[in-house]
Amino acid sequence: MTRWNPWIGGLLAVTAGLMGCAPKTNVSTTANVPAAYSHVYMSVKEIWFNPSASAGPDDTTWTKFPLTTPTTVDLASSLDGTVSSLTTGLNVPVGTYAQVRLIPADSSETLLSSAQAAGAAYNSEVDYTDSTGPHQVPLDLLNPDKGFGVTANVQVKGDTTAVVASSSSSTTDTSSTSTSTTSTNTTSTGSTQAAPFQLAINVDGAKDLVPFTYSDVNAMLLNPHIVAFDQAASGGISGTLDVSGLTGVTSPSTTAYLNIQVTAESLSTDGTRHIAVNSAPVKSDGTFTLYPLSTSSSSPTSYDLVIHGPGIATVIVKAVTVNVGDPSSTTPVNIGTIPARAATSFTVNLNTTNPLPAGALVGFYQTLPGSSEVPYLIDAQPIDPFSRAFSADQAQSTASIDYGTFASGSNVTLTSTNPTEGASTYRVAGTAPLFADGALTTTVTAPASSTSTATLVAVPTLAATSGAVLTVIPVTISNASATKYNKGELIFTHNGAIVQTAALDSILAQTANATLTISGLPGGSAAGQFADGLYYVSVRVWNTSNPSTTVVREIYPTPLDLRAGTLRGYSVNID
Repeated sequence: MTRWNPWIGGLLAVTAGLMGCAPKTNVSTTANVPAAYSHVYMSVKEIWFNPSASAGPDDTTWTKFPLTTPTTVDLASSLDGTVSSLTTGLNVPVGTYAQVRLIPADSSETLLSSAQAAGAAYNSEVDYTDSTGPHQVPLDLLNPDKGFGVTANVQVKGDTTAVVASSSSSTTDTSSTSTSTTSTNTTSTGSTQAAPFQLAINVDGAKDLVPFTYSDVNAMLLNPHIVAFDQAASGGISGTLDVSGLTGVTSPSTTAYLNIQVTAESLSTDGTRHIAVNSAPVKSDGTFTLYPLSTSSSSPTSYDLVIHGPGIATVIVKAVTVNVGDPSSTTPVNIGTIPARAATSFTVNLNTTNPLPAGALVGFYQTLPGSSEVPYLIDAQPIDPFSRAFSADQAQSTASIDYGTFASGSNVTLTSTNPTEGASTYRVAGTAPLFADGALTTTVTAPASSTSTATLVAVPTLAATSGAVLTVIPVTISNASATKYNKGELIFTHNGAIVQTAALDSILAQTANATLTISGLPGGSAAGQFADGLYYVSVRVWNTSNPSTTVVREIYPTPLDLRAGTLRGYSVNID
């Protein structure tokens, strides 16, 4: 068991362990960070590669690269189509890799020199401003010693014509930050190799930065759904939103970006909805750049753009074809200047009688008129993983939609229409890792008259993804003291992201062993194994008399393995 108090650091030594002569790989980060956050610092100390997409962090098959100098990146520092380098020239052995894993430096560890140089107070940190003033808070990481798993398809080759080839693709919400490095490398025999493979690891703050509250303390955690992009098979989209007629779309945290996002979307695999592939905020002058977006030189990919925010009428631009190219060296396709209409908004929150899984996002969808149209994702918000509601009421635009089709060399002609759901109406559905997407049957509509009270909506709960069943697991909990803590949460994660939680309040009032029955964890069954059913367990406990100084995270090294669906229980000891 690892026990961390976020306010007490511990020194962790990082050593260099790069391998000998092998093809080179460069790893960078990209990000999408909402305008509400002025800085989002993430520090990385190791990068791992594995040929198996289902390998757990404790498997022995990882090729590990401890970074000689751990790197701290500010995901909010540059969102204009650039990337931030984590490391260059990794000597990755020849082979095919289905998974990359980032090992972060936790906010509780001694401050890294790279984080200190960036102006951070913690290795992982979020800075923001709200109505009460500026805040500089640690970014909670879930099971940080196990890292964040990233699915990829990377083929490292040893010949002189292609060091790495990749067919990686993305179907998740994202965007970008800082500089990429290219170079020519030489093998140990002196033969010249092609430029190293550029791997971009994308973090989407719009859905992965999750505000939550414990007692009266506001906090922030990273619930990662990270995507890898092959920069040699990626391109970008740029454009300008005419914001001259808009008011109230700025953020108190930064004047550089507006509270407006541009999202590239494509059809879901089942064709029932559009899903977000990449997102970026709009700069204060109205310009934006979306990068990276997976595409191909031989068969370029087209995306539909959704420009959205609570203070504007949503704009949908169809059929924007993306060419391969890094915006730092290649001009991305430009959709021109798009007019924006101001809009009022109404607020929404969740009825938690039948709650969603703890790691869920709630999507708000609208559909254009036409027999072949399917819903577009207009907005997506993470839920508080403990209360299962939004951490704050979420504002949605009441305006109609402006839409048009992109044609190279001409301005986009927009048409205004109400969505087929009705005026000021959205379909709402949940999504979560390891669960099937929620049904698009429930709607929410702006109230008939203005009100400060949020409209509550009951979002249908989610079933396990194909190949999994929702298991029921007894967890035996022993508590060393009946007075030390009186509030707490039991947390289950997969690849560093929350899957389920359970309140510990009743357990913390006693010292005798007690059992919590945990339901809703996807796992295997007699019908077959579920490769992703491997979870890590932690608790977050505190005393309400002084929550900010008594809060402690305890992390347990033994995984909860539900891949075969045969585990009968799990034990947790709270010190």
